[in-house]
Order: sequence, then C-alpha cells, then structure tokens
Amino acid sequence: MDKIFCGFRTSKHPEAVKRELIRRIADTGSKPQHEDTINNMLQEAVLWVTDGSSEFEENSGMHVYTSWAKSNRATFENFFTKDFLLHLLCDRLQNSSKAITLVHDSMHILQGTSSFLSLCHIIEVKAISFVREHPNILTLKAFCQLMLEFRECIPKGAFTSTFCTTLVQVMSAASSENSQENPDQFVLAVSVIAQLLNHIWQNASTETILQSLKMIFRVISVIDEDFEPSISLGALVKYIPLKFITTVIKNVVADGGVQDTNMTAALIRMIDWLRWPSSQNVDQWVVAFLRGLATVHKYTILVNVTESKVDQVFDMLQYPGIRDPAMKVLEHMLLSFQHSPVAFHQIVDQVPSIVKLLRCENSYGAQECLAKLGELLHCLMFLHAGFPDLYDPILELIKDLAKPSAGLIKLRLAENKWTAQKTEITGYVSKFQPKSETGKTGLINLGNTCYMNSILQALYMCDSFRRDVLDFAPNAQCRLILKLQQTFAFLSHSQRAAYAPGPLLKVARPPWFSSGHQHDCSEFLRYLLDQLHEQELAAMKRRQEGDDFNQEQMEMSSPEHVSPPNIYKSRLRSAQIVNTDVPTKEAVSAEKTPILGIRCLNTFDPTLVERTFGGKMITTFKCLKCNNESSRIESFTDIPLAFPDGSKENITSSSLIGGKSMVQTSDVVDQDSADGHNVEADAGTTKSPEGSDGGIRLNDLVQYYLEPEKLEGDNQYKCDKCNSLQDAERCLKITQAPNYLIVTLLRFSYNIKTQSRSKLFTEVSYPKSLQLPVHCCSTDPDLALASPRCKVSKSDDGYCQNMLYGLCGVVVHSGTSSECGHYYSYARHSLPVQQKHNCDMETDSLPGSQGPPGGEDTDYLQDKWYLFNDSHVIYSSYSSFSNVTKRFGRDTAYVLLYRKIDADPSTRIDLNESIHPAVLDSPLRTDLRDQVAKDNARYLQEQELEARTLAARRTVNAKPLSSWYKYEDSDDQGGSPGGCGPGGGGFGGMDTSGSRFVY
Repeated sequence: MDKIFCGFRTSKHPEAVKRELIRRIADTGSKPQHEDTINNMLQEAVLWVTDGSSEFEENSGMHVYTSWAKSNRATFENFFTKDFLLHLLCDRLQNSSKAITLVHDSMHILQGTSSFLSLCHIIEVKAISFVREHPNILTLKAFCQLMLEFRECIPKGAFTSTFCTTLVQVMSAASSENSQENPDQFVLAVSVIAQLLNHIWQNASTETILQSLKMIFRVISVIDEDFEPSISLGALVKYIPLKFITTVIKNVVADGGVQDTNMTAALIRMIDWLRWPSSQNVDQWVVAFLRGLATVHKYTILVNVTESKVDQVFDMLQYPGIRDPAMKVLEHMLLSFQHSPVAFHQIVDQVPSIVKLLRCENSYGAQECLAKLGELLHCLMFLHAGFPDLYDPILELIKDLAKPSAGLIKLRLAENKWTAQKTEITGYVSKFQPKSETGKTGLINLGNTCYMNSILQALYMCDSFRRDVLDFAPNAQCRLILKLQQTFAFLSHSQRAAYAPGPLLKVARPPWFSSGHQHDCSEFLRYLLDQLHEQELAAMKRRQEGDDFNQEQMEMSSPEHVSPPNIYKSRLRSAQIVNTDVPTKEAVSAEKTPILGIRCLNTFDPTLVERTFGGKMITTFKCLKCNNESSRIESFTDIPLAFPDGSKENITSSSLIGGKSMVQTSDVVDQDSADGHNVEADAGTTKSPEGSDGGIRLNDLVQYYLEPEKLEGDNQYKCDKCNSLQDAERCLKITQAPNYLIVTLLRFSYNIKTQSRSKLFTEVSYPKSLQLPVHCCSTDPDLALASPRCKVSKSDDGYCQNMLYGLCGVVVHSGTSSECGHYYSYARHSLPVQQKHNCDMETDSLPGSQGPPGGEDTDYLQDKWYLFNDSHVIYSSYSSFSNVTKRFGRDTAYVLLYRKIDADPSTRIDLNESIHPAVLDSPLRTDLRDQVAKDNARYLQEQELEARTLAARRTVNAKPLSSWYKYEDSDDQGGSPGGCGPGGGGFGGMDTSGSRFVY
C-alpha cells in the first residue's frame, strides 16, 4: 500500500481519479496493517504535506496522515518521537506552516498518551527560536493556534517575556505587501497572534506586560530607512489593559533616552495604526500620548506630529470601520493646536468631499460623525477667526448642522489646550502662568505702567473702537495707531497669559512722563487720543496735498520729539468763535451741519478718535448788562466732572493735577500727611456732601457741569459790546453726543495754601445707564430726534433730548495721589443687547428727569464684567466696583466710559450671546496675524526649553534606570526582565533639533 501511495504522487491521473484513490487509501488505514506499512505510509504522507508542490498534495497528505494515525494510535505514538518533532520544528521545510498544522493534528491524536507532556515541553523549549526562524505570517498563525489549544506549550517563567517580545518583533516585520497572502488572510493571521499574546498577558505578571510594551515602543520609535514597522502591531492595542496607559506614558515621555525624533516617529506610527481594521483603543493611547507630551512641554513633537498627520487622519473619516477612533484623534489634534491655524487650514480643502461622502452614506454612524465634524469646524472657526475666504464655503456647507453654543466651544478649547494639561514634573513651578479662565489676555506692568495698562484694557473692550483700530490701513506716518493695532491684535489672539506692550509704550508715553514713575491715567488717555487724532489728521493733509513726507520730518513729528502740549489742546485748538455780535440762537442756527471740532475747520473726514470719542459742545457767554451773547463751538473727547462743593472754574480750564477745586476737609486726604492706616479709616467712613448713604449720583454731577455759571467779581467777563468787564453768565450745551462718552471725576487737586496734593474720596453712585442732555438748534423736532426712544422737548433755542448711554468701563485709582498708588480697570464688551421687554424709552426733556422705566439700574449691555489688573484678569461684577470704595478705602473710580445705546435693533446681540473679539472683528492683516502666530510658537518653545532645562538638571544626579528606547533583554535564555516601575527612565533629552516653530 505504501508503494502504491508513493507512486501515485507522480502519476498522470486526472485529479478526480486521484481524489477517489486518496479517499480509498485513507480508508484502508482503518484495516489491520503491518507496523512497517503504517510507518511507511505516515512517512510518505509527511512528505506530501511538507514538500508538496500543490495544495492538492498538501491536503491529500494531511488526510491520509490523520486517518492512518487515528486508526493506528499505538504505532503512531512510536512514530511521532521527540526527534521527529524536532525535525518538524527545526529543519527548513518547504511548507513550514503545513508542518505546524501536522504537529497540531498529531498533538490532538496523542493527547492523553504518556509522551504528550514531553512533546509539549519540546515545543515550549523551541518556541522562541522557532518564531525567530520562521517569520512567515501563516506559519506564525499555525504555531499560535497550536499554543492556544495546547497551552502547556507556552514558554514559562522568564521565558514568557522573551517569547512575547519575540512575537512583537516578528509581527513588526510582517507586511501583507511582502507576503503571498491576500489581505484577509493576513488580517486573520495577525488576529490569531494577537489573541495568543492577549492570553499570555492575562495570566502574566505586570513586568512581562511592560517588557512587551517596551518592545512595541522600541520597534515603532526606531529610525531606519530600510525598516518600516508593520501597522499590524495595531492589532495588539485592544488587548493591552488600559490601566497601563498612565504608567507607560509617564515613563516614556519622561525618558531621557527617547529623543524627539524617536518620539515623533513612534507617534506617527501609532496614528497609522488607526488604519488597522480592528483598531480598538488606539485613539485612547494616541490622545493620551499627546496629552502626556503636553504635560512635559514637549511642544516641538506635538507640532511636528500634528502637522504631518492631521490631513491623513481627516481622510480616515471616509472609512466606516475606523471613522470613530479617527474622529476622536482628529478632534484632539485640532482643538489642542491653538497657537496657529496651520493645522486646521491643512484640512480645509478636504472638508467638502468628506461632508458630501457622509451625507451620501446616510447611515447612523455617518450622520453621527457629520454632527461631530460640524461641531468641530465651528470650534475651529471660532478659535482661528479672521479667514472669511476659507470659512464662508464651509459655513454654507454645514449651515443645516447644529451650531454649538459659545460656552461649549470655550469649554472644549479649554479642555484640549496644550498648556491646560497638568504638569507631571514633581516640584515644577513654571514662570509661565496659564492664561486666565476668562480667555482674556493681561498686560505686563513694565515699571509703574499701570496707568497705561488700565486705559488700554478699557479701550480694548470698546468693541467698535477696537475694530476700527484693527481695520486701520497701514500708514507709516501714523506710528502710534500701528503700535496700538499690534497691542490689540495680541490681546485678541495671544496664547500668553499677559502681553508686554513695550513697543506701544515707546511711542505712547508723553514726553514729560518720567520712565519708571507713576502718572495720571487720565492725562495719558488724553495725550493718547490727541496723538492718534493729530497723526491721522496730518496723514490726511499730506495725502490730500500730495506731499512726499520724508523720513526726517516724520521722525521730528513723532510723539518722542513733540513738546508737552496742554492736555486740552485738541479741544481748545478746535474752538471756533461763531459770532460775537448776534444772539447764540441765530449763530447756532447758521450752523447747518453738526460736525466735530477739528473737522469744522477743514474738509477732512472725521478721524478715528473723532468718530469714536468726539463730541461737540457750544459755550455761550451772556452779558448781564446789555444781554449781548457770544458763542464758540468746540469739540471734546471727555467730560471732566467736579464735585458740587468745589469751584466750577476748574471744570473747563484746569488739569486734574494742580486744579483749584476746594473740597470739604473731611473728604480729602493729603498725600504728604496721610499714612496707610488713617487713609483707610477716614476714607472708608466718608459721607457724601448731601448726606445720602449712596453718595452723589453721577447724573447730578453731569447736571452740575452743565448748569449756567455766573462770572462776577474777580472772574468778570469782558463784553465786546460794552468794551468793559461785566457780570455775565456762561452756559455749556452739548450739541453732538459722542459714540463713547469718557467721564473723568476731578478727584485730585493741589492746595496752594498747604502746598500739598489731595484726593477727594467722596462716594459716587455710578449708574448702569446715563442720560446726557443734547441740544439741537433745529426748529424741526423730527430732525432733532436722534433716537425714537428719546422724548424731545422744545426749548428757547431749539430742542433737547436725553441721549442714553450704558456703562462699559471704569478705571479705578488706588492711593492718595495721582502720582502714586495703582490703577486697575473694570470693563465689559460694549455691544447692546436685545431687551426681553419692549419698554417705552421716552424720557423727560429736561436734565434731571427720572429717565426710562427702570431708570439708572436699567442695563442695556451684557452683564459680564472683567477685572483687568495688569497681567491678572478675572471675572467680576457690577457690584464689585460700584462698592469698591466701601471695601477698600483708597480705591475710587476715576475714569468712566459709557457707550451710546443705538436705537437700531440690528446692532444688538442676544442677552446670553458670547462676545469673542476674534470672531466679531474683521480678519487681521497678514503681517499682524504672522506676528501673533510667531509669538505663540515662540511662547511654546520658551515653555518647552524651560521644562527641558529643568529635566536636564535633574537627570545629572539621577540613578540610571531602564530606558524605554534601549531594550536590554534579548537573550534566548530569558533572564530577568529589566525594571520598569513608575519613575523609570530619566527625564530630559535636550535635543531641540526637531524644533519647527516657523509659520
């Protein structure tokens, strides 16, 4: 029979005939046969299996082998000896995978026999060398199936760890492109190997698992042009217990032996694992690694990995099987990459095709992914605002998808931000503080520059002014506004907690201000607005005249070279005598078009300052003897309010410092005589002149400012008609209301008698809404009506209406003099909100009317206040600053900003709508955007360098520990696996050659 079987292999019979003959030969094995015949048949069948040239031969040999072995078990036990098993395991056979299948079937037959355990031991001993010598994926699959069924064959003790790491190494070299198997067979083979490793890990020690993970990381972090690890390693991830994430990542990111290039390569390959069909838990490991790197400030790696892989991860969304984990990785990569829009813009062009594909698929998974993608895109467009050319098509594409609330957007950005990850470095105190939870950027105090910082933050929160500044066309002659643009751009988009406004300080500081000394913030504000106005006006003149303005002239006209002007320069310069011989009514009637101060002397368009803060008033002098009236029209940018018990003379003619205001002794603290304790005690118990608990109302101070004043005695007025000094009456009337009203409280004065500076601590009630009486000389009430919410009343010289303003900013002074102490500010965004109830806004026509329903407590702006104290920014409230003097006796409101409430409902926002300057404002110019992006990248580098420097110092005296990159134990004999407890490895690695923060 054995000779027939042997000769049959080379016969020319048709395959069908061969199959029938093979069946009969196999059945013959169940009949009594001579022992030599059985051995010869088994030997011939083994040759068919191990050296067969076709699948038919292999399968036929296996069929005959198992049939004869089962039918002749005793003889077979003597046939399948240790030497024969070693021959199948160690010799180079043509069909090694079939040889292992033959071993597998043989062990089935021999199970329960006396030789079974000894055979298992042989397989156990040779397992590691067999895996190394037979890297074919199908052979490994067959071998792992053998071990999964006969677990007695799995290496034990120290050999277990070596066997696992060997399997990992062989898997990393396996590739479907380099094998003859089709992709499905390859995936199935890999899954079997992964199942064996899973079984071993479930029953192995922690050290064994960590050694396997070390090998995985070593393989994927190696840099070799001739070797690319197989993505089949991704099949192992779902079997790695998630409890190891923290331990592994803590050790890997802190291991000084892992260079940036190695870590980058490892992460890139881990992201590639997402493409593996069963990539369960890969997303969790990838995101955990990204977060872990952020905790040790290795931002260079994060930048490199994100920029190199984000487009590929986005492309994975088109494949249903890997869509969910890919989306999780994509969300973290893009939401954490906040310092620059580069990563987001890499995928913008792919968005339409992916969205279209998801809509067409129309499955639950696709729709869920589409909703998440829509939310992600809204977050990114919110974060990287200012690119309408890129975002408009996207907005149109996803307009039917739910838009997340601003609160949710801010929450998601805060959760994923790199700098928000808690550092894992013990005892590490960074000099870089996290950005305020408000999302606002502070301003660094450059040496008693709080007077500037408080004003800049208040101006920045004036939304329309900020937008106009950022939209201002570059002009070399307007140096100041260019630096203000830069400052506002950084306040909107910087990742730093606080920005140093040094460039602006150089051009904005008044020449008579001493560097390093405290100064009056109101004086700085007036100088700032005056210079902004003058520089823009000069540029308009030169543009109109067509002059080529040379560099020398421009330098001599810069703020550093001009002489100290009077702080009322703009207003006085723009003064215009309308008519000294005719009554004011006729003179004003001749003024057909209401225009702002300087504009009334030229034909230029209003400047930025005029459009925002410029108002117009008319001052009338009436001789009480001949009743002759003379008037002058002048522009203003702020209203200085004196207190009722002072001389009103200082209101329009003197500086806040050195004024002549005479105030009650109980309300004043002299700078030279007050000590800290007495200031708190005296100022905190100050009573208002009127004796009311709430102090003076701001509306009352406005009325007092506008009240007619008699000029008599030493202050008589020279009447041109009488040609002599006469008693007279001076009257101020506001004829054009500014869009933003700046109010300064005259709290500082100089006492000539005592030769000392004083501060008035009288409490003032600061209303949420303020009414400003504005007069119009028109005789037509319809023309006078500037707002349908305001009731117009007729007066002798025209019509008057109370313009409505909402409080949007307050600068507080803490101290006893304008030349000492500290400034900080409270502010909120100045966009009016839609009121829940449509109240009739009619007001009485005269100053002092009770105002609209709700009165001074009616709020027309969002009640979301911020406290800006140099680099420190926190949330605050209206009550916080309205009662600040009661809590802190030295602190008093000094400069207030009010925003005119527009009657146009289209300019209003929802009450709860979040206001984000980067979204509200127009796109930044390219040069400003690049400056901010480069500084954000530099900021990440600075943090990374600090962390690496600290780590390098700590590594010098650190005890050498096991490295996650250099694997020590590769001996076939096993040995003790290397230690890998928490804290393993060093920390540092000063390699910054991979830095790529260039945009």
